[in-house]
Amino acid sequence: MFDRLREAGELHIYLADSSKDFIAALKLGKNDRVYRDMKQWKVAALKSVLRRPTWFVDKPGEVLLTEDIYQGQRALLPVIIAIRARGGRVLRLGIGQRASNEELTPKFRRLYRLSNSVLWRDSASARAFGLGGVMPDWGFESAPGAGGDQERDLLLVSYRGDRPTLADETVTAIRLFADQKGLKVAVVTQVGRDDERTAELAEQLGGTALLWEAGVTHAQQEEKLRILFRRAAVVVSDRLHVLIIGATEGAVPINLTDEPDIKVGRHFDAIGYEKLSILTVGSSSAELVSRMMEQSGRGSELGRAVERARDRVRALSAEALVLRPSAASELD
Repeated sequence: MFDRLREAGELHIYLADSSKDFIAALKLGKNDRVYRDMKQWKVAALKSVLRRPTWFVDKPGEVLLTEDIYQGQRALLPVIIAIRARGGRVLRLGIGQRASNEELTPKFRRLYRLSNSVLWRDSASARAFGLGGVMPDWGFESAPGAGGDQERDLLLVSYRGDRPTLADETVTAIRLFADQKGLKVAVVTQVGRDDERTAELAEQLGGTALLWEAGVTHAQQEEKLRILFRRAAVVVSDRLHVLIIGATEGAVPINLTDEPDIKVGRHFDAIGYEKLSILTVGSSSAELVSRMMEQSGRGSELGRAVERARDRVRALSAEALVLRPSAASELD
């Protein structure tokens, strides 16, 4: 998203207490300015409004419909109103509600109606708010890396560490599926707090583990993982962006979960790749293996869906940026 916005103007980004490692992974440009203090960011925004066309761009990702988050967004009203009054733009691109909240949704809706463009990353959020359109998650724009044509000999597995351990039938199904497909199992950590779960699953599955070792930066861990994704035939996970990155690198994603899925499926539905989730409850290991085999044969369908999604993200972001400010403008 920053790469797209940078085409339109200088970026002034509020990142609060984000770590230096996290910020480094954003690959910011030399002219991008980072703010840690909200008051300083607001002052800079209002000064910019007085000098030139200025845009407000909300962060992509999940929106928590809670009172404190609402109050935080409401506190931005002076900046947003000033931007609109001076001919700037307010953009919310690639957002989605984590869970519905009928009491607070009308309040958020009134705030969002002040936007020039609202694009949700799933249709359920768009329906709940009754405004804006739908775009694929920004992660789908990522182009596959070099070496994507090499042999795909891996089954990559990655699971959240903040959920109950996988049922024995689920673990058995993953192991049997790998055996039947002739794939080596690699269990990987994409979010640091999942390390313990990664090590546990690697032992259960008889596979190798790629943990997040001390001193490894976000960017380094991502590159390590992408190298493995390019060797993966299938990625099995309950983490949305593990599955999205796997898909953009050419591995077939399977959301194999012991709990009902309320997030992953709707983001893949948004790109026309439906029914990637397999709920394990009530199924034997043999039944799960059969369903995983069916999913693993969807490579061509996946490739078409990801390519459409990539084109859609580029087209929608270009459309949102079509009314470009002057070359001296700033984006906050």
